[in-house]
Amino acid sequence: MQRLPPLRALQAFRYAARELSFKAAAEALSISQAAVSTHIRGLENFLGLKLFVRLTREVRLTHEGRALSGYVETGFLELERGIALFSPDSDPGRLTVATVPSFASRWLVPRIDSFQKAYPQIKLSLQPNLQLVDFQGDGVDLAIRFGNGDYPGLQSRPLLEERLLPVCHSRLIDNEPATPEHLAGLPWLIDESIDMESSWMAFQEKLGIEIPDSSITLRVTEGTTLVEAVLAGRGIALMRYSLVADLLKTGLLQCPIDISIPAEYQYYLVAPEAKFRTDKVRAFVSWISGKVSSK
Repeated sequence: MQRLPPLRALQAFRYAARELSFKAAAEALSISQAAVSTHIRGLENFLGLKLFVRLTREVRLTHEGRALSGYVETGFLELERGIALFSPDSDPGRLTVATVPSFASRWLVPRIDSFQKAYPQIKLSLQPNLQLVDFQGDGVDLAIRFGNGDYPGLQSRPLLEERLLPVCHSRLIDNEPATPEHLAGLPWLIDESIDMESSWMAFQEKLGIEIPDSSITLRVTEGTTLVEAVLAGRGIALMRYSLVADLLKTGLLQCPIDISIPAEYQYYLVAPEAKFRTDKVRAFVSWISGKVSSK
């Protein structure tokens, strides 16, 4: 095993290299400038090389010092991030949930009032976004992701098994059941998200008829936009059930044919293992799991 120099010496080097100042390093560590100099000389002796060129009024990193500073800074950042994940919750009364925008607007927000009534002591903050969060200094406690469940370094728990079905505005089909041939002649709105390509082919196979490109009038890459286009009567679309369930129940949208297929991706609750142990995340997980099971 590689023997490591004293941690205090590495800390002194980190701050001195960052600011190119022994004085700044001393202030950051709340020690004397002489102590910083002693720590860095000890590190240089340990490594058998010079890390700084000491001038009258300044210090400069040597070539080796510049190279080492990158490794030391990265090492301390990773250590600090890891400790932060397992430290006591600094704000137990605030819960920040990052989620896919379409799921936030079409499923979560219409139901969130019951969570706030059940847990009034928790202030909920939603962050709708399509980017994966890394839980490293972003303040996020839990993420709801639509994917394959593989998120390295994080724990993922299945939340909702999604299905896809064709939906349209009632005026598009005059409230009458449609045949596959009828559907093929309607204007289609296509979701070109990465998870939908194979699903689109699978749907046509189950439908038993190929929908021609000439029937496709609009292509989008985001679920909320697709819902709005369908609501506007622009055409028919293959959509996630979670996004249109409430609209189907109220009759604003219809499923013109009794066909559905499993979605390639599913919804997952994602977070570092330690986050799942906090009271506020456990409360949210319990609440949303109950809502999903009672759908």
